[in-house]
This record gives sequence, structure tokens and C-alpha cells, in this order.
Amino acid sequence: MIRKAGKALLLLLAAALAFTAFNGIFFAKRSNNRPLPPHYKKGVFHMHSLFSDGLGTSEEICRDAGALNLDFVILTDHGRPNLRSSAATAWSHDTLLIGASEFSLHAGHLAAAGYRVPGYIFPPEAQEAIAEVERDRGVTFVSHPLDRKIPWTDWQARGFTGFEVLSLYQLARKNALYLLTLFPLQYLLSPDYALTALVSHPRRELEIWDRFNREGKYFGIYALDSHAKIPLGKKTNLRFPSYGATFRILNIYVKVDRELERDAQAAAATIIAALRRGSFFSVIESLAAANGFECYYLEAAGGRVEMGGDARAAGGSLVLELPFDFETDIVVRRDGAVFQAIRGNSRRRLAIPLAEPGVYRCEVSLHSGRFRKLPWILANPVFVARPAPQLKPTPVVAARSVMNPAVGYFHVEKNGRSRGEVTTVTAPDGRVTTRFAFFLQAEGAGVVDHWVALARRERQDLSLFRGFVFTARASRALRFWLHFRTRGGADESAFQHSFRVDEVDRQVVIPFERFRRLYGRDAPPDMAQVSSLFIQIDNGNSFTGTQGELELGPIGLY
Repeated sequence: MIRKAGKALLLLLAAALAFTAFNGIFFAKRSNNRPLPPHYKKGVFHMHSLFSDGLGTSEEICRDAGALNLDFVILTDHGRPNLRSSAATAWSHDTLLIGASEFSLHAGHLAAAGYRVPGYIFPPEAQEAIAEVERDRGVTFVSHPLDRKIPWTDWQARGFTGFEVLSLYQLARKNALYLLTLFPLQYLLSPDYALTALVSHPRRELEIWDRFNREGKYFGIYALDSHAKIPLGKKTNLRFPSYGATFRILNIYVKVDRELERDAQAAAATIIAALRRGSFFSVIESLAAANGFECYYLEAAGGRVEMGGDARAAGGSLVLELPFDFETDIVVRRDGAVFQAIRGNSRRRLAIPLAEPGVYRCEVSLHSGRFRKLPWILANPVFVARPAPQLKPTPVVAARSVMNPAVGYFHVEKNGRSRGEVTTVTAPDGRVTTRFAFFLQAEGAGVVDHWVALARRERQDLSLFRGFVFTARASRALRFWLHFRTRGGADESAFQHSFRVDEVDRQVVIPFERFRRLYGRDAPPDMAQVSSLFIQIDNGNSFTGTQGELELGPIGLY
């Protein structure tokens, strides 16, 4: 019996290996010999190097990209921001390397590009981090939103550029059994087939994307999240798939409004601006190149609205240009629902009338083959006759109570080598202004714990209020923590939230519910048991050597 079971297992394994070999050997990319139009630039998004947890240098990444004639690579090493990755923008091997970062936030990961490196550390709160990049008119994409290990959790956040609809690295982790069994052999026989076999239809990601587009404007992108390794443990990695192998799987085609400048910073700005407009589409490149594809809205009067754009009125047509020598299946969606489906299309140009307002986007698949159900081309939407969103003015919040009405409310606490000084000024109307001068200094080489804080250690019952409100400004743009602790008996819990200030007086409003627990009981803060309050600048939001001055109005409660 055992021998028979062993033979059956060996036969099953042999059949699996034969099937694997057959699929790999006979897998072929569909032919598309059309040149890439000059107004399109082809590249890859979401890359990790030795600047964080990748196994290659930025030069090696560009070498592999250049060998495939890619126009650009967006490097997104971990950090808030990653300083070396952010400064890496350059032309190398005829490829534009765009330096960017992947922020690790409380809510998950956020890939960001097009920001200026600030003199502080970006915040860990999703909405605050999005606002930082938006201030510089950069782009932010939610990384692998449904990943099992690091999913996106702040579904209330708004204003980011879009979502990673496909993430190759996340798909690899999702297919761990295949990755550790048949994948190495398959990769040896046909890297393109092995990596493409990891891709599944992103149904749930597309549903989330469509839902967000019912109220705002968000774009979808295919991401590689390449590391040039497969992790087997904390210190053990398989050194494949290579960067070049992944570059052949998922690409983005960006439509630019000018030729890329030889100045790398200017060229990067051109790519970022196109991504911000939504003027791009994503492609499973291992199935076929999409050179020549176009998707746009042709207005009744003849005007043309590109992907990501807004059309004033319905009554025009969604135009798809499909100059391919093979049949395709096309699905056009309106507000997430199927609007029109066309199977076995061989026409090179389609004009689909759009009589009603809505958000229209299309997916193009191959009509035949194993991967025919995958969205080979994913185009970004056009927004037809949708009312402009009503911008809500930021409300001014009035304090119902003031915490620091008197001189001497705060004292300074700090690490040994840092410096801090607090002074107070009382205006003729009795309003107290707190001035906090500081200098951050680590205790020694390799020691990152540097901090200075305005502290008030006093038990208070804040349960009748909803949050903190105060005005503040600083000698330059800086980030601080508002930090408080609660104590019930011997149990202490700590909570904090960041805020940004610059040279202009601004009101800061932070509801209690937005504070993040640092330690203590896994429960919302007990605001009846507040034991201390801190305004703090430290290694979590600033670098050693940072100095400046913060000016605070009364700390109010509303």
C-alpha cells in the first residue's frame, strides 16, 4: 500500500513537472512590432534597492531597465522619506531613474514621488502624509492595499493619487506554495511564464477603486515592488527573480506633454505630472506590448479628453485604438458596472457612444490563451459630465476650555545632550503665548534617541471634550508630536499624533479619536484619566542637529 501511494505521488509529481515544463516552453508573448509613439514613455513603478531591502544598486536597476529600452524607473525605497532614494534621480543607461520612497505608515504602505525632501521626517498618519506630498504636487499610491501581511487600513483617508491594482511582489507572497515548489523550475525554463503565472485577476482591488471614484478622482497602477529576491526568512533570501525579469512583466505607459528633458529633475517632473493627471495606462507586458493603444473621450464638438481628464458633457464617444494583430476582449465600465462588453474584437478603432454622465474606464484582455481573463491593459478613467466636488472650507474650531492659562504651565524635559528653553509672554488681553526654543542632539554616534518636550504632568479629566485645538507657528516648517498619557491604577497608556507648523500662524485641531496608541492597554484612551501632556520633537519626526523655535497659543479643548 505504501509503495503504491509512493508511486502515485511520484507520478503526480512527474505529471506536474511535465505540465510545468510544457507551459513554460510553449509560452510566447504576442507579437506587436509597432514602435512606441514618441508621446508615450514606458517604465516601471515601485522598486527597492540596497537603499532599503532590495538586493541591487540603483545602477544595476537602470542597467537592466536600459537593456529593455525602458524610459524610466520609479525607485521607492522604504523610509519617510528614504533620503538616499529620494536623492537618486538621474539619467543612467539611457533610463531616467526617479527617486522616491515607500512610506511605512500606521495604515500600511504608501508609495510617494514628486515631493521635496523636508527638513524633518514625514508623519506616520496616512492623511497627514498624503497632505505633505500633495503640498508639493507629487503623487501617492496606496501600496498592495489588500496584502495579507501589510494591508491598507485607513479607508477614511482621501486625496491620494490612486491604488496599486496589481502588485507582483504581493502576488508572489499570496502564492507561497507555488513559489516554493514549482516556481523555481518554471522560472528556470521560462521566467516570463513563471512570473506571469503569479498574476490573478484583481477583482477586489478594482471594486475598491471604482467605489472611490464614485466620489473622487483616483487612478489605478500596476506595481512591481521588485526586490531581486525571494525571502525565506529574516536573513535568508533566494536571489531571484532579477530586476530585469520583473521589468518584462508589468509596465506603465505614461503619456507626456513634452519630450523628456536631459535635466533629470525636469524629466522626472514631466513623468510625475502625467501620473498626477492620470494620463497613463498599465500593461501586463509579458502577454504583449501595448504600443499604439489609446483611450480617450471624443466630445460631440470634437474636443479630446485624455485618460484622467474631465469632460463637460455626455453625448460624445469613448475611443479605443487597438492596432493589434490578434483578437481582444474589451470591457467598458461605467461607475464600476459593466457598460459594454465586446468579445473577439479585431477592429483597430472603436468609438463607443456615451449618452450618460459617469466615470468610464476600460479593461482589455487577450481573447485566447491561458491568461485571457487577466486585464492585459488597464486604462485610467475619463470623468464625463460629473459635477465638480464642492470644496468644504476648513472650519474654525472654538475652544470651550483652555489648559494653559497661566505663565509657567509647561516645563522642559529632554535627553542629556539636547537643549530646550521655554518662555511665556502675556498679552494685554491676558492671552498667554508659549515660546519653545530647542536643539536636538543625539547622545552619541549610532544613538538615535534624541528628544525635547514641553511637559505638563498633572492629572486631568478631559472626558467632556472631543479634542485639542490651538494655534501655532515655528521658525520654519517642522513637525511635532502632541502626546498624552493616561493612568488607571498601575496601568499607563500613551497616545500621540503629529502636527505640522511653519512661519504662519495656523490653527491645529486634533480629535482624541485620531491619536495613535504607543503602548498600554489595547483600548481607546480613557480621557477621564489623563496624567500628562507633551509637545515633543524627537527622532520620530526630526533629525539630530535640528534646531528652531515653536510659538504656541493657548492649548484649548473643544
